[in-house]
Amino acid sequence: MSGKILNNIPVSGENPEFHFGDHFRYRLWVEFISNDFEKWIGCFSKEYSKGFDKVLIGKNNQTAFVIASGQGYLIDIQNHKLKFKTEEYPLIESAILTNNPNYFIAGTFQSVYVFDTEKLINETIPKFMVDGIYFKSQKENNAIGNLATAENQYDFNMGFKFDLETFEINLDQKVVRKQFGLFEKIKIVDKDYKEKTNILKRLISKIIK
Repeated sequence: MSGKILNNIPVSGENPEFHFGDHFRYRLWVEFISNDFEKWIGCFSKEYSKGFDKVLIGKNNQTAFVIASGQGYLIDIQNHKLKFKTEEYPLIESAILTNNPNYFIAGTFQSVYVFDTEKLINETIPKFMVDGIYFKSQKENNAIGNLATAENQYDFNMGFKFDLETFEINLDQKVVRKQFGLFEKIKIVDKDYKEKTNILKRLISKIIK
C-alpha cells in the first residue's frame, strides 16, 4: 500500500474519489494504491493554503494518517472511511511512524499526539512551556527530535526523547538562566537530563512576576 500527495488536481472521474473533512476551503489530494494495485484518490479539507502536509501508511497497510495543513486524518484505507480527525487547533507541525510499538506520533506547538490504528490514545502536554515540537525519527524505544520554547527559539533547538512506553518527554540538555540586569542568557550546562521538575516553568513565572 502506498500513498502520495499530488501536486496537481487529478482528472475528475479517472479514479474513485472520497472526500474527508467539512468546508473544503482548500484541498489536499492524495493518491492511494493498494497491494492489489487498486487506485483511489482522497480529497482532504484544508483550512489554510499552506502548512504542514504529510502522508504516513501504517504497518498493517490498512490505516493511513494524513496531515493536511496541520489537521490530522486517521483513515481506513481499504474501506475509505474516516476513523478520527484532530481539531483545527492546535495544528500538527511534525509526524512520524514508529515501529514496535506501531504508532503515529504527531507534534503540535504545545503537545504530542499518539495514535494507534484506530484512534487517538494519548496526548502529552510538557510540564514546561513549548513553542513547537518537531519529531525526526525513532531511536530504540524513543521518538526523537527537537523542540522550541519561548525562551530558546532564537537561540537553539533543544533535543528531546519521547518515551513510547511511558509517553514522557525527556530533555537531552539541562538549561540554566543567568540574569544580567534587565537581560537574561540561557545556556546548556550538561546533557542527558530528564526534566523532572518544572524548572523552565518556574523560571518563566519569575519573568511574569
